[in-house]
Amino acid sequence: MWSGVPRKLAQRWADERQMQTLTTAIGPLMLPEDPLCLKRKISRKKWSKFVKGASAIFATILLPPPPHRFHPSGLTNYQAIEEPILKGELGANTALRIEIVHPLVKGAENFCYQMRPVDESHIWVAKFGMLPLRKQCWRSVKCSHVRE
Repeated sequence: MWSGVPRKLAQRWADERQMQTLTTAIGPLMLPEDPLCLKRKISRKKWSKFVKGASAIFATILLPPPPHRFHPSGLTNYQAIEEPILKGELGANTALRIEIVHPLVKGAENFCYQMRPVDESHIWVAKFGMLPLRKQCWRSVKCSHVRE
């Protein structure tokens, strides 16, 4: 799972470690060029719900490094949908452990730390330092899936 990291980079990171992204886990259902792809057969709204639901099964998350880990709006699919599912906030089973990797930092591509049940980001900061605050170009997000 990734948020704030380019999809191609996330896919390459997973492939190099023999891990799966949502695209590899679901296979042809995610590939627009494949005749089995659901995206070509269902509405955009249903496709979005399918992807959001399916993506909640992952527990290794690729994010930008601190202090930019999360989108400031809090409205990304990860923040508003997937993380609450992983944490069990919606009544479902919880992931026992959520690990974070920051593949955008050279030398940190294989370093992971626990975010849940205990946020151990201080271990990453101790090893790699807090990156200087810089202008982060976050994509715009809609607030159609805000939790109440």
